[in-house]
Amino acid sequence: MSLSVVGRSVQRVDAVAKVTGEAEYVGDIQLGHMLTGKVLGSPYAHARIVRIDTSRARRLPGVHAVVTFEDSPKVRWNAAGFPPARGAMLTEDQYILADKARFVGDAVAAVAAADDDTASEARELIDVEYEPLPAVFDLHEAMAQGAPLVHAAEKNISRYLPFSRGSPEDGFREADYVAEDTYVTPRSFPCSLEPCGASIAAFDQSGRLTVWSSTQMPHLVRGIIAKAMNVPIGRVRVIKPFVGGAFGSRLGTVNEPICALLAQKAGRPVKLQYTREETFLATQCRHPSIICLKTGVKKDGRITARQMTAYLDTGAYATHTPSFTRPFAGFFLGMYTCVNARYDVYAVYTNSPPCGAYRGYGNPQVVFAVESQVDDIARAIGVDPLEMRLKNHPCKGEPGPHGWPIESCGLEEAIQRGAASIGWNEKRGGREGSGPTKRRGVGMAYMMHSSGTLPGLPETAGAIVKLNEDGTANLVFSSSDAGQGSATMLTQVAAEELGVRFEDVMITLVTDTDIMPFDVGSHASRSTYCSGNAVREAAAHARRQLLAQAGEMLEVSPEDLEVREGCIRVKGSADMYLTVGMVSREAQYGRGGHQIIGVASQEPPGNPPVYAAQFAEVEVDTRTGVVEVVRFAAAHDVGVAINPTNVEGQIEGALHQGVGYAITEEYRLDEKTGQPLQRDFRDYKLLTAVDMPEIDSIVVEAACNTGPFGAKSIGESGLVATAAAIGNAIYDALGIRLREIPFNAEMVLRALHEGEGIDRVSSIHGGNKANLK
Repeated sequence: MSLSVVGRSVQRVDAVAKVTGEAEYVGDIQLGHMLTGKVLGSPYAHARIVRIDTSRARRLPGVHAVVTFEDSPKVRWNAAGFPPARGAMLTEDQYILADKARFVGDAVAAVAAADDDTASEARELIDVEYEPLPAVFDLHEAMAQGAPLVHAAEKNISRYLPFSRGSPEDGFREADYVAEDTYVTPRSFPCSLEPCGASIAAFDQSGRLTVWSSTQMPHLVRGIIAKAMNVPIGRVRVIKPFVGGAFGSRLGTVNEPICALLAQKAGRPVKLQYTREETFLATQCRHPSIICLKTGVKKDGRITARQMTAYLDTGAYATHTPSFTRPFAGFFLGMYTCVNARYDVYAVYTNSPPCGAYRGYGNPQVVFAVESQVDDIARAIGVDPLEMRLKNHPCKGEPGPHGWPIESCGLEEAIQRGAASIGWNEKRGGREGSGPTKRRGVGMAYMMHSSGTLPGLPETAGAIVKLNEDGTANLVFSSSDAGQGSATMLTQVAAEELGVRFEDVMITLVTDTDIMPFDVGSHASRSTYCSGNAVREAAAHARRQLLAQAGEMLEVSPEDLEVREGCIRVKGSADMYLTVGMVSREAQYGRGGHQIIGVASQEPPGNPPVYAAQFAEVEVDTRTGVVEVVRFAAAHDVGVAINPTNVEGQIEGALHQGVGYAITEEYRLDEKTGQPLQRDFRDYKLLTAVDMPEIDSIVVEAACNTGPFGAKSIGESGLVATAAAIGNAIYDALGIRLREIPFNAEMVLRALHEGEGIDRVSSIHGGNKANLK
């Protein structure tokens, strides 16, 4: 197929608005008589509220509303946004405001006042008497008999997910070697430039609520707000303006229900925007995990059995965890072909900040553990780690992780091209670095990821394409662009399918649930495959009408026509043609006039996995323990790159976050009180652009028949395997395995001291249980 728009690196549709300052974010919006909201959070990780005295705050001039649990609707809800469907679970365990605090920063009251200073002062005037309760922060302690209960249940297990196929016991008996290891991943924070938690709420004279929200899923957030406020969905309207980054942190509600409650109480619009510190205290982070793996292999490297027992820290509220556990476990199953497999996943409540969605949605934790162990196994049995992956990875035509046969798999090409870029054969084995105390090494890891959430969750996507009488088109969709460039990609899909120029397709970057078709939002790397398919179908619907009208005008069959770059021609004829504008105008103003409008509301036909091979080169200073990532080769199978520059940007942006996850980022809590130890970017160690390695982004195109023009997904993949590749490169340099991230200087020095540079793969044993060194 010859393509004219897809495959080109066109300028992003939001570029001019952003660089000129025209783009309007929630913080920029001003409404008449609007108030400022502030939230009072609990200083205790677990406490019962005995008494709240708001009288002094209410008397402060300029204060228009103070709300507590007494004002909150007595309706339980879940902030995650995913509806219960197809066997998915939804734990509704929170109120807008409650009479019990379950983590430090948990909202106990809120105020609305004339300005920021007055609202802050009023918040300080609220007098709360707390009854501190025993709290629990450690996963294993939370699971123990007699542990403090976070919720009114018999135990702190928020979800248990077991699975078994084949006979893992037989697979382990068949194995020549068995590896057993435990891996630990930290709590980390999705630090978007626009602080998470930005909303405005206003009621009109009829009592209908409008919320401006920096969300990734406007339609689902509308439903959550309606549930929390105990009103019909039709009485809630959500508008999403420009969003300054998300990475999963805006997947559901943040403070929208509190904002709506304040607006209802005050009778005036309220803006509630968290500061950076409030974002760290009160919003969701990545799930910390403890992952125990057991893997059996033959001497030639073929895997015979796999087993995982995983413990996930839910935090104080379930939010995403009930839906999170299934893909988490699915990523484990989908990585390697093995008929004998078992997992047990435990999600555990603690008195820690709630954990939710963050780029990768469990996959970075799983891949770090799996790819670290596979690397150890390969080295222990004398197989090249690269060959170990090639021997066991899933292939095209095999059953995929989501129930459909794998349509396309470019993993082998990705591995080969990534290895060539990093110099795998020349550099592997560890070598001297740039100084006498420095060592260099290379490592690799591979990953598979999804293109949506089917079959576990609904994937409804909608789009409308309207043709105008001058040949331009208006594209309407609700898939949220939070900075990733999906709006540009969807515009390219529409233009290609319609047969018009890219610049002739007009879109609006503000989503409004009142006027735009339903879409479950931007998450799970779904925008290209799920929303892209809906946009293509809407454009195809319009195109069919366009060609039918042109056929009448030219007195030929529509099947004999083709449309490209705004011209409709009879196939094989250079003379017989019309412009799209001429045909649209005739349709609209001619007899029986009608505007050509294409509509689609649908689910995609599957969920094709994407694959990537990540290769890292590191330099480790054995004197200081500092790890420097020198170079990265990231080879990603994306199906077809609709916008190659945007694809490379997604790879590099995600890889940036993955490097931080691997070597510096950890959101830590005081072990006794649960107080967060980092509340801003001075203490939470984000990497900057100057800290990043040289990156070779390699786009592999293994076209997928069911994707829009062959495309799959790219949004999260660049982060997923990064930590594992870096850990394997550190092992190559030092001969020491680090099974906990981040790989900070303290951890590296401790491992060097304990291991003295010795290869310590002591968890791998043969049938006689003899350790392999």
